[in-house]
Amino acid sequence: MRGEFSTPSEERAHQMLSRFSNEVLSYGPTAVLPQNLNSEWIRNLQKMSEDFLDSNFDLYECKDPRDIGNPVLMACVYEILNYQHGDHVDVTPDEMAEKLTIYALSIIMEAVQRETDIGVKPPNLDNILSMNRILAYKKTNPDFVKFLKQVCIVRTSEKGWFHNIAEKLLN
Repeated sequence: MRGEFSTPSEERAHQMLSRFSNEVLSYGPTAVLPQNLNSEWIRNLQKMSEDFLDSNFDLYECKDPRDIGNPVLMACVYEILNYQHGDHVDVTPDEMAEKLTIYALSIIMEAVQRETDIGVKPPNLDNILSMNRILAYKKTNPDFVKFLKQVCIVRTSEKGWFHNIAEKLLN
């Protein structure tokens, strides 16, 4: 009997979140900044970020994000939001999708930065969930924004936060 978990993957996700909470979250919000994660956690979060982006964005078909439920990535975003706004954090699903996307991109950018110096300035707790940080990177690496558009992370749309990201990045 598995108890409260209906699938082995749910049980693994719970175990991962528990371990992450003990090893990272317990050290406060600065611990979830990508540059402060140790090699093991940056690899784990990179995989989670890639899975999140792969499930929500497609090279061949633009679609609305549906899977914003990765508990570890959400815990990171909530930790940052708690720092930025105090204990009263109230975000809509669209806002969470936007923040998760920016955080996932930040994790991947840090992982790549560790392998090859791509000129990414490390984020701080005030700017990690900000599009302005991505905009600053656009100036040094315009191909990055082209890639985001190609995989439909940035697209022209009449609805939601995708439009806001596209407007900020493409202008």
